[in-house]
Amino acid sequence: MVNRHKNNTLYYIMYSYTNQIRDDGFGAQYQTIIITYLHCMMNNMQYKYNPFIKVEHNYENDPFYTKKLEELINLKNNIETNIDSIILMFEDIRYNFEENIDNYCNTDAMKFIKECFWQNKEKDPFKNNKINIAVHIRRENSHDRGHAGERASTPNTYYLNIMNEIRETYKHKDGELLFHIYSQGNIENFKDLERKDVQFHLNEDITKTFVELVGANILIISPSSFSYVAALLSDGVVYYKNFWHNPRKEWIVRI
Repeated sequence: MVNRHKNNTLYYIMYSYTNQIRDDGFGAQYQTIIITYLHCMMNNMQYKYNPFIKVEHNYENDPFYTKKLEELINLKNNIETNIDSIILMFEDIRYNFEENIDNYCNTDAMKFIKECFWQNKEKDPFKNNKINIAVHIRRENSHDRGHAGERASTPNTYYLNIMNEIRETYKHKDGELLFHIYSQGNIENFKDLERKDVQFHLNEDITKTFVELVGANILIISPSSFSYVAALLSDGVVYYKNFWHNPRKEWIVRI
């Protein structure tokens, strides 16, 4: 932007922009960061990173919770942090991203987000030489305070149908299938999903869960920003559950 001193000398002001600070869950906050960064890169705007301050679902009151999440997304080490930047509100930029999601996700900027994510971790988190399918099942938790609504009520049969579809699709392909079910609650709530090719990961560490969702060969998401953002970072096959965030064209949509 050009401005002018009283003596008519020209000088330039370079504005920087940053992501909105939120206090909800990791998925929603990481989604906000990614979309803001991509918006800035697509519009030749200077972006400064706004780190986490408070993130929900810290069930153990871990004092290092936000530090672990910073290490998980690994942007603080790769992007200059916010100093007096203009905050872009998520709802103001979200619509354009979702209407043009493939254009945004096929950019060098999104490639950079992925590279930052994998920079400090193993890209194959399973190391078992199997076809690993991550299944995220969103269920009510104590921080929802009864407001999770339809996000947490998708029946187990929805996920079982997709799992059986994958079993049928891959039955003649090389490689043994292994389904990993990530959720919260008790194993009794998932008895109808038990099979020899299923492992349960209930109430596990959020960082471990997220890395495995992103790193899986196939990802089945729930109507949740947590697994939706994992899908944005994934290079695998994604089965998308229809909800208020748009899918990429290449994702397999299941209602």
